[in-house]
Amino acid sequence: MYSVATRVCAVLLVLYAMYFARSLFVPIVTSMFAYLTLRPIVRQTRKFGVPPSVSAAAVMALLGGLLALATYLVIDPARDVIAEAPANIAIAKERLSFVIEKIEYFNRATDEMTTTDTDGVKEVNEPVPVEVKLAAWSTNLSILNGTGNLVSFLGVSGVLLYFLLATGDDLLRNVMRALPTLTARKQLIGVVENVQEGLGSYLAQVTAINIGLGVAVGLAMWGLEMPTPVLWGVMAMLLNFIPMVGALCGALVIFLVTLVNFEASYYAFIVAGVYVTLTTIEGQFITPSILGRSLEMSPVLVFLSVVTWGWMWGMMGVFLSVPILIAARMVCEQYSGMKSLAAVLGGRVEET
Repeated sequence: MYSVATRVCAVLLVLYAMYFARSLFVPIVTSMFAYLTLRPIVRQTRKFGVPPSVSAAAVMALLGGLLALATYLVIDPARDVIAEAPANIAIAKERLSFVIEKIEYFNRATDEMTTTDTDGVKEVNEPVPVEVKLAAWSTNLSILNGTGNLVSFLGVSGVLLYFLLATGDDLLRNVMRALPTLTARKQLIGVVENVQEGLGSYLAQVTAINIGLGVAVGLAMWGLEMPTPVLWGVMAMLLNFIPMVGALCGALVIFLVTLVNFEASYYAFIVAGVYVTLTTIEGQFITPSILGRSLEMSPVLVFLSVVTWGWMWGMMGVFLSVPILIAARMVCEQYSGMKSLAAVLGGRVEET
């Protein structure tokens, strides 16, 4: 009993530390997962006599180029959408007035019920309007802080990823030499190889699927005469890395954008329906058939992982939730004392 309680307390303390120091842990975990995914490339180039530092620099240059290309493709459409957001919100509220009026009617009825005393006399308490205005420097500071956080995240993750790709194998050999027994060394090798194989296979296949989905959504939005179809294709590709939640968020964004840009309100339901249809075909048929049972995970565990890591680490936690779940399952499969947990997570456990 005490052992279980001690373990639960230890897990809670670790989670609290990871939440409190999320600005430190998020770039480190991101870099480690990227290293395990890209490590086979560096190892293959070493067979041809290419030094790890050179191949690591080439990989980082390729990643930087892809990031710059994606930014170039979406920066102008995204800037236009953000600039027109206030006017578009007003238009959307006007065209959804029939829904908003019903919600306001329900809220008024609820307020009337709660502000009536026991004698049936309504107590009217006029609220005092209060308006809080932030100083201009405060708003600018928050924007600068957000930009600084993004730059620091990219800087720390990029530098750490380069060093891991260039010297990570040397660090791994040093750790293995520090382990006391041959069994522990074999288990460590098994963990690294399993996590590397699982993450590499998952991310490569899911990335290919999401690129295909992005192209399909972009072409569909172009055929439906939506503005900036490239932006919606890139959005669909990125959001689809978030299981379940990403498709719903994308459909909502598409619905609102269509509602603003077309006079007929029903057209928003048609365009959003096309988006949902494409993501449903991908999620229910294409992805399961490509990934197979080896990487199947319970939707309940995936959803809980998304919610938990999203609450702890924000948007990056949402993106990392499934890789963390895969890595946890691969680690549990290598240790006999954690076989039951591996089975819960959907791992391959030999029956005895």
